[in-house]
Amino acid sequence: MIKRTICAVIAAAAAGCAYGSDLNNITRVTQGELHGIAEDLGAAFSYKGVTPATPLGVTGFDIGVELTDTNVKNSSAFYAAGGGDPSDLFIPKIHVYKGLGWGFDIGGFVGGSSTTGATLVGLDLRYAFVDDGVATPAVAVRLSGTRAQDMGDLSLNTVGLDLMISKKLTVFTPYAGIGTVRVASGVTNSDLAEEKFNKGRGFVGLNTNFLGANFAAEYEQMGSNPSVSVKIGLRF
Repeated sequence: MIKRTICAVIAAAAAGCAYGSDLNNITRVTQGELHGIAEDLGAAFSYKGVTPATPLGVTGFDIGVELTDTNVKNSSAFYAAGGGDPSDLFIPKIHVYKGLGWGFDIGGFVGGSSTTGATLVGLDLRYAFVDDGVATPAVAVRLSGTRAQDMGDLSLNTVGLDLMISKKLTVFTPYAGIGTVRVASGVTNSDLAEEKFNKGRGFVGLNTNFLGANFAAEYEQMGSNPSVSVKIGLRF
């Protein structure tokens, strides 16, 4: 999966934002199929920081091009909704973090999905209540949210709360975290009930800053859906 994700960075860059597919039969799916779609999209669209808990500081920035690959567990539901038969959802993004000082960082991204035709936006606020020191790791709490747009009758939003830890080791900074995500999804112009549920998640990652370039990779397990994210950019 990691190999596929790294290779797909090139394909995502070439495709740009030309999203051609959508879930044009979403009003005809069953309630169970909607739940399956919401589980997969919630895992794919939920906020992935792809950055350590270590705060950036008041002058710090973290800017990068990012790609997330989420494994689909309910492909038959996507087929019923008119979204083909995907095995993975690829979400290219542009991601920016800004240090605010006093342990606070704020971040956001814009991205999209060719499978659903969605435009995706996300925001997060992170507070490191323990800084990365000689003998201590950075420990932070993160509040995040995402909103998917341009999916026709389908809507999906997520809210996440995570606890993170990281430790800088020369040019490498490994990190990990656990949390929960609230997914809310609904379909207009239908009798389908809104799907609302919580999913636990855990993630591990590695950030490296070398020769002026920053590379980060993160693996996340949310419910039954694994996701791999990679980011290339600048962090200073």
